[in-house]
Amino acid sequence: MGPFDILSEQHRALEERLEALVSEEGGPEDAEERTRELAALIRLHGRLEERHLQPLILRFEGRDRAREELEDHLTLGELAEELEEFTPGGPEWLARLTALEDLLVAHVQEEEAALFPRIATCLNAREGEELLRALESSREALGGLWGSSPGGRPVLDAPRWGP
Repeated sequence: MGPFDILSEQHRALEERLEALVSEEGGPEDAEERTRELAALIRLHGRLEERHLQPLILRFEGRDRAREELEDHLTLGELAEELEEFTPGGPEWLARLTALEDLLVAHVQEEEAALFPRIATCLNAREGEELLRALESSREALGGLWGSSPGGRPVLDAPRWGP
């Protein structure tokens, strides 16, 4: 398993939760819970990428590209937060869901098709192994990717721009 496989696995989990909302799987009574789960996973995944991937983007692709990645994460987080504020199935909720789906799909495709392969070619073997260990450690500490350690303390720091 390579270091980017972990992030790709998380992308699949995000896509599955998003598809469950888009397809209205489970009915409207479950939509609020599924919305909360998706929003939590988006926030967590964003923090994980910001912690482990962002320094590599900055190093190998420069500030502008790193800023674009952070802006995507910020927008995804804001859309997820807004999605939680509206009634599932309502017009505002559906508009946010559509925007979130469009951005998430484009973001994931760009990362997996272009960004991950470019960064992988820039890493030496030791750096690749260190990245894999760091991502595995974070994934294990998060216990299923939900953002807190067994003691209830956050595993990842809040984003620099947030509270």
